[in-house]
Amino acid sequence: MFAGNKPTSVAIKTLVEFAAKSGSLDRRFTPSPSGLEGIEGHKKVTAKRHKEYQTELSLSITYGDITFRGRADGFDPKTQCIEEIKTFYGDVDRIPENHRALHWAQAKCYGWLYCAEHQLDEINLSLIYFELRDEQEYPFEENWQAQDLKDFFEHLAEIYCVWHQQMQLRQIELYTWLEQLPFPYGEMHASQRIMAEAVYKSAATGRVLMAEAPTGTGKTLAALFPTLKAIPRTQVDKIFYLTAKTTGKQLALENIDLIASDKHQASPLRTLELTAQEKSCLAPDRKCRGDSCIYALDFYTKLRAARQAAIQIPILNKQALNQLAEEFTICPFYLSMEMARWVDIVVADVNYYFDGTPLLLALTQEFDWKPCLLVDESHNLIDRGRSMYTASLSRADLLAAKKAAPASVKKYLEKINKAWLHLLKTLDSKQDDYVRLDILPEKLGQSLEEFTNDYLEFLQQHPDHPVQETLVQEIFFTALNYQRIVELYDEDFCIDMQNLGTKEEILTLRNLIPSRQLGARLGFAHSACFFSATLHPVNYYQTLLGLPENSVHIKVPSPFSKEQLNIHVATNLSTRYKDRAAAIRPICEIIKQQLQNSPGNALVFFSSYEFLQQVEKQLRTYLASTNTQLLVQSRRMSEQDRELFITQFNQQNNLLGLAVLGGAFSEGIDLAGDALKGAFIATLGLPQVNPINEYMRCVMQEKFGDGYDFTYTYPGIQKVIQAAGRVIRKTSDEGYLWLIDQRFEQPQIKRLLPEWWN
Repeated sequence: MFAGNKPTSVAIKTLVEFAAKSGSLDRRFTPSPSGLEGIEGHKKVTAKRHKEYQTELSLSITYGDITFRGRADGFDPKTQCIEEIKTFYGDVDRIPENHRALHWAQAKCYGWLYCAEHQLDEINLSLIYFELRDEQEYPFEENWQAQDLKDFFEHLAEIYCVWHQQMQLRQIELYTWLEQLPFPYGEMHASQRIMAEAVYKSAATGRVLMAEAPTGTGKTLAALFPTLKAIPRTQVDKIFYLTAKTTGKQLALENIDLIASDKHQASPLRTLELTAQEKSCLAPDRKCRGDSCIYALDFYTKLRAARQAAIQIPILNKQALNQLAEEFTICPFYLSMEMARWVDIVVADVNYYFDGTPLLLALTQEFDWKPCLLVDESHNLIDRGRSMYTASLSRADLLAAKKAAPASVKKYLEKINKAWLHLLKTLDSKQDDYVRLDILPEKLGQSLEEFTNDYLEFLQQHPDHPVQETLVQEIFFTALNYQRIVELYDEDFCIDMQNLGTKEEILTLRNLIPSRQLGARLGFAHSACFFSATLHPVNYYQTLLGLPENSVHIKVPSPFSKEQLNIHVATNLSTRYKDRAAAIRPICEIIKQQLQNSPGNALVFFSSYEFLQQVEKQLRTYLASTNTQLLVQSRRMSEQDRELFITQFNQQNNLLGLAVLGGAFSEGIDLAGDALKGAFIATLGLPQVNPINEYMRCVMQEKFGDGYDFTYTYPGIQKVIQAAGRVIRKTSDEGYLWLIDQRFEQPQIKRLLPEWWN
C-alpha cells in the first residue's frame, strides 16, 4: 500500500457542501457568529431541553468505500426528532434560500443515518435558527419517511463517490507515475543532488530543513523533484510551494511544467496557482454577488461541471482558470479556492499558509493533510511575517470615514476619535513625529470594540445599507484586525504612533519577532524546506522564523567558479546618506567605464528611489553619446510593467536597468547568458536608521545579544547577495559585479559574503 492511501472518512458537512450546494456567490459582508458564539448558542438551546434529550449525537454510515460521519446537534427521544441548530444575527426571513437548503440537507442526512442505525420507518426533523442577540428560537419542523431520506442521502453520496473514485484512480496513477519519474535533465549536478537528498530526507523524517544554496543552483527543481518522489513513500500527501514574490511563483510553475512534461504519457500530477482576489477578478466594477456579477450568478450550480473540467488540466495557473471562468461563466478566484482541495501542488504566496486565518492551513487542519512546505526565498518571510502580524490605524482615514458616515454610524466613529484625542494628550508633547507607547491604549481599544459591535448591529438591521461601499467598512475591518493582533500581543510586539500633531497620526501595533506565530503554523505541516541563497548566519534565520531546534541546516556548495564572476570593490567610495551627493559622479564614471569595457545588459541597484533618481539625472548625461538604453524602476510599477522590464532584458542588448535593492528586480528573476552581463550595487543595503529600527535594535540586543547585526547588517547583506545572484545563473555564464561602497572591505562584512566569490 502506498503511504498516501488512508481509510476514507468524510464529514456530512463536507458531503452536503460538495454535492448539495447551489445558488449564487454572495460575498457582501453579513454579520455572522464566531465559532465560539455558535458553540455558546448551541448550549443555550440544548440547555432548555428535558433530561432525556441527547446532544452531540455521533452518527455514521458506510456507502461504497466511504464512511460518512457527523454529529447531530440534538435528538429528542420523546418526539423522535433530530434537531439541527444554526445560530445567526438579524432577521430570520433574510437567511438566503440556498443556505436554508444546505441546512436542511445536513438535517436530512443525519435523519437517514439515525433511521438506518435504529431501523426507523420515519423521523421528525427540526431546523432551529437561534438569534443570538435576542436569544429567540425559530423552529421549522418536518416529518420524513426513512426511504425518502435514504434516497436523498444516497443521491448525494453517489455524486461524492463518483468524484472520490475518480480522485482515487488518479492518485494510483500519480503514485505509479512518480515512482518512474525521471529527473528532467537526466542527471543532477553535484550541488543540486546534495540539496535534493536533504529535501527527501526531511520529507521522510518529518523534519524542517534549512537549505542555503547559491542563486543559480537550481534550488526550485532541487526542492520540488525530491518532494514529489517522496509522496508515494512517505506521509507527505500535499506540496505547498510558498513564495513572497510573484516572480517566484512563475519560476515554480515553469519547473513543475518541466518535471511533468512527457510526450509519451499525460501527467496525472495536478498543480494550482493561487492568485489574490483583486488580481483574479474579471469584473472589478461589479459587486461579488449573483445579482451584480455574471461570474457570481449561480456559482455553486455551475461549480460541478467547472470542477470536472478543471481537474483535467495539469497546471491550473491564472490563465487556465480565466479560460475556465469564461467557458463556464464562473468566478476564477472562488473556483481556485475549491480546487485547492483536489490538487497535489499548490503554488501560492506565503500568506495563504502563514497569515491570520489562511486557506491552506485551514484545509490542512480540516482534512488532516500532511503537507510539505517548500518556502522559496525564505529570507523574505521574516519581514512578511512581521507585516502579517502587524495592525495599523490611520486617524486621517478615521476622520474621512466620519465625514462620509450616516448619522447613526457617525457617533460610533466619534467615540474612537475622542479616545484617540485623549490618548494624544497623554503622550510626550516634546516628541514631534514618533513616540512609542509602554502599554496598549485601553480606552482606544474599548472604543474600537464598541464600534465593531455597534456597526455589526447596524448592519444586522440594515444589511443592504450603502455605508458598506464607503471607507467606514474599511475602518471596520481595520478595527477587527487590530483586535485580532491585540490577542497576540506580548513581548515580541510594540505599539507606537507616528506623525504626531498632524491629524494624520498612525497608531501601529507592530510585530518585531514573528517566530512564535510562524512556528505555531509551521507545526501543522508534516515537513518543510526553507531555502534561499541567504540563510547565513543560521541562528538569525532559525531564531526569527521560529524553526524547531532539531532543524537540519545544509550549505550547498556553489556550482560556479570564482573565475566566472569578476568582482570589483570601490574601496574609496561611501554611499552612506551623508556621502551620497559626493558619490554620484564617481558612480557614473564607474558605470560608463565598465560598460565600455564589457558591453551588454547590466543592472544598477540603489538604496532608495531618491538616490536612484539623483544618479539617473547625471547618468543620462554620461551615457548620452553611447548606445546604452536606460530602463528605470518606478515606485508604482504594475505587474505588467515589471514583466515588460524583464522581457526587454531577454530580448535586447545594451540595456542598463536602474532599480532599488530589495525590490522586484533584485531577486526571483532569471536573466541567464547575455540577458545580464553585470551588476552594480551602490549600497550596503542596510535598513534606514529611524526610531522604529532603533527600538528593534534594542529589543534584538536584549533578547539575542546581537542587536545591530540582527536589525541592520544581516538584512542588508541578504539583499546584496540576492541582487548579485542575478548575474551568474548557469555554469556557462560569465559576468562582473561592482560592490560600490568601501564598507564591503570590512572583515565582518566579507565574512557574510558567499565563499565562492573571489
